[in-house]
Amino acid sequence: MSEKNPKGLSVSFRVDSGFLDHNNRVITAHNVDISRTADNVTYAKIDLHDFYEQIFGKALAEYNAKQKRADRQIPNYYEHVKKSGKGKLFYEVVVQFGDLLDCGVGSENWNTAKSMLDDYMREFEQRNPNLKVFNAVMHLDESTPHLHIDFVPVAHKGQRGMPLKNSMSGALREQGFSSANRMENEWTAWSESERSFMEQILLKHGL
Repeated sequence: MSEKNPKGLSVSFRVDSGFLDHNNRVITAHNVDISRTADNVTYAKIDLHDFYEQIFGKALAEYNAKQKRADRQIPNYYEHVKKSGKGKLFYEVVVQFGDLLDCGVGSENWNTAKSMLDDYMREFEQRNPNLKVFNAVMHLDESTPHLHIDFVPVAHKGQRGMPLKNSMSGALREQGFSSANRMENEWTAWSESERSFMEQILLKHGL
């Protein structure tokens, strides 16, 4: 979703499918200028299996230790989430300031767009302590600078179940976002909050 500010520069914050091989340039799409790929900025790049162990390993061990029946134990939380069908292993958002005309390659706002994206990325986890980033990159080898941010949402549970779990709605609720109705859920409230932060960055840069 993209919105224009009063002076016409847009902010774009959208959910994507999360194609890590594309993000990390294991696979190069036709719209990539490989002569500029070295300019891309990598903020985080951790194997997702390893990341699950880092985040959920201790909680999983505590949960399994309390189970008196072996069939109630969870051998591998990554595989458990993958097979459950109740959520995604990770989520991705794509963030962009401007478009091809006003922030594209060769435009006067190219470097400003890069700086604004860097500002956004460096404060992402401070604003979102429940969204654990394992892969994040700024692409500068396509027509317009943009960020791919991949994260695992972490929520704390009560007495039953694992003390930590992968839950986007739970993570956002813990961050203070609520669901007003079917059309305005936690995702919607959070997305609007992130776009508002992007607008603050525009103002900071005099746009």
